[in-house]
Amino acid sequence: MKRLLTSQFALSGLFVKLMLSFLSIILLLASFNLFSHLYLSGKVYQEVVRQNEQALKQTVEGYENHFRLTQNMILALTQSDTWTANLGILSHLNENRRYDVVNEVKSDLMTLYGNPFLHIENFILYFKTEDYVLEKEGLSSTSDMFGKYYSSQEYTADFWRNQTMDNQYLKVMPAASFTETTMSSTRPLGRLMPVLIKAIPYEEVYGLVMLNPQRLEKAYGDAGKNPFYIMDAQDRLLFTTAETKLPALKYAGNTSAHERIGDQYYFYEKGAQTGFTYVRVTEVAAIATGLRGMRLLLAVLLTASVLVSLLFSFLFSFRLNQPLQRLVAALDRTAGSGPGKRSSVKEFAIIGDRLSSILENNQFIQNDLDHKNSLVRQYAYTHKVKNIPLNAKLGDLEEALHSEQPYASILFKLSFTGIPEEPEKHTLALWQLVQRLFTGGEGESVVLQPEQDLLLLLLFNPGPQSGILQVLGTLQELLAEEPSLYLTIAVSPVYSGETPFTDAYHNLTVLLKERRLNRETQIIVEPRASSAKAFHRKVTNGDELHNLLQSGSEEAVFGWVERQLEQLRNKDATAEDFRTFARGVVEQTGKTVMKQNLPELEAGLLSALSGEPFAALYSTVQYREWLSGLLTPVLAAIRNGSEIRDPVISFVLEYLDKHYGEDINLSVVADKLNLTSGYLSSIFKEKTGINFSEYLNTLRIERAKELLLNIDLRIQDIALQVGYQNVNSFIRTFKRSSGLTPGEYRKRYDQKHSTNTGTYDHE
Repeated sequence: MKRLLTSQFALSGLFVKLMLSFLSIILLLASFNLFSHLYLSGKVYQEVVRQNEQALKQTVEGYENHFRLTQNMILALTQSDTWTANLGILSHLNENRRYDVVNEVKSDLMTLYGNPFLHIENFILYFKTEDYVLEKEGLSSTSDMFGKYYSSQEYTADFWRNQTMDNQYLKVMPAASFTETTMSSTRPLGRLMPVLIKAIPYEEVYGLVMLNPQRLEKAYGDAGKNPFYIMDAQDRLLFTTAETKLPALKYAGNTSAHERIGDQYYFYEKGAQTGFTYVRVTEVAAIATGLRGMRLLLAVLLTASVLVSLLFSFLFSFRLNQPLQRLVAALDRTAGSGPGKRSSVKEFAIIGDRLSSILENNQFIQNDLDHKNSLVRQYAYTHKVKNIPLNAKLGDLEEALHSEQPYASILFKLSFTGIPEEPEKHTLALWQLVQRLFTGGEGESVVLQPEQDLLLLLLFNPGPQSGILQVLGTLQELLAEEPSLYLTIAVSPVYSGETPFTDAYHNLTVLLKERRLNRETQIIVEPRASSAKAFHRKVTNGDELHNLLQSGSEEAVFGWVERQLEQLRNKDATAEDFRTFARGVVEQTGKTVMKQNLPELEAGLLSALSGEPFAALYSTVQYREWLSGLLTPVLAAIRNGSEIRDPVISFVLEYLDKHYGEDINLSVVADKLNLTSGYLSSIFKEKTGINFSEYLNTLRIERAKELLLNIDLRIQDIALQVGYQNVNSFIRTFKRSSGLTPGEYRKRYDQKHSTNTGTYDHE
């Protein structure tokens, strides 16, 4: 007994070393915690003040630099001789009617509001004497601009008419809420900060810059986490993120300081250039109260933790030492020869010698088995999903495939917006990201890769579907920052264990076809209603495109293609619907090529559908370009053949192309050829596949669409230029052809052009 106690409590014994180690750790942690608290509690107020002063200083520098940059860019613009001359012309627009300089001035304005770093919503030139304004949308009266398009209770049209600059060059005004009011709706424009600028050298011409204060605060402030105020040199509130009024402060001069009023600290600093005062509010009273409670709580917890740690350290060391002593005795009896190199703790020296090789061999075997079992289970799941019978030797795995557990399945399809370098590397990194997002939950997951661009994820006991969609939403946000690739994600409901994996996989492949045409990552849970399928079955099986192709007219054919794509988009068609439409166009074109006996083009049409020609197409613009490249050589070949075979049709097409704006009809053209109108009508229909009047109307409407892009032309003038003496007749024909009135077509083009400037097309 005496020898056993001596062995346990020897200086080299496990018990003594464990106990001393625990005591050292307890003492070190207790000392560190006590010192850290005593030191940091005295520094917390200084740190809060320093951080807020530094943050406010950076905010002030950002705002001051932004105001200076805006002023410098406007000064650089006003120093241009061309700019000064154009403003002089526009100052007397009612007299000289020089509307040709409007677009040039608008282009100059775009250099300012088009700069994303200036955060300018609009740059408005106000011609006070003429009482009109010029901005990015064009010319408007002062009453319409500030009563409809930029309406505000604080800044009415009369307010701007009464404004003067005196000797000032730039005047920043308080932010206010603006709205856009039309006949059918009212759209809020948010809070904007007007900046009035004198358009040197003209006294009655002003520039009105509409700054977005929210984006400025997001760029230079703390995104609304703390209340923030901007006061001008006359203590007038220019902008604030708080709803409460700023109390009276004692700030003076250009120095920065802070004050405590109630439970809040007010940090303020004056801008060196503008003279504005910037104020940030921070609550610190709660921190002081928390620190006092923290000191008391830490003292109690520290005392209790030291006492409890001492007690448990003794008990743990004693309980751990007892079985180890018995194990050492047993090993000594069976070891045979003595151990080799020993540890400083004699018990560990004996155990280490005996068990190290056993543990190494066991770890190697375990890792190898885990790897092989994982591969075998993946093999079995893949066969079960694809409904392939398992080999007889693997048949026992059927019972291990979670046959009775509820599960959900997710199918990911990867698409690239272009041809990336090392696509395998991108694919592997994305699949690893997906697996990391879904690991660590309560249920088990299995990952399969049926195809190179497909990943199937099986989640067992997944919980509600809302949890899965939340994780997928996180993945969608991550991929929104990666423009080179996107995912289509099909999500199943939570199935019972009785639903076969094959049915779930089939349902997911059907859901993938519900993808809409854009380059965003889409999460599809159920089919969405679409009437486009019946539409493009009618398009691809009809003879309309065949007839237009036989005419050889690019305007008619591409106008038809544009209308079909527009109708598919309006009908909320899926990406698969667009592919089906494009395939139908290729098939109809192939029939036309065969009928026209153009064998040199047949091989190109056959190869157009080989592989995956539409895999990288994600917008109607790309489909339009792809179809244009396909149809252009076909139309050229058909026109060449038509010109060689029939000079009468060539003369008619050329004559219509030159004289479509005149008052012409079938009889006029027939007289030119000394033919009867009936004979010319029949031969034109036979050779081109389209009626004479239908072809003439199509030609005129396509020319009218080009003229409508010029907003300076009136619709009445356009009607006369394309051959319609009656404007009502022109409007009816235009709407019957394109589905829109000329005014609606012009408005839609303006909206589409402004939306797509500098961005991808997401039609």
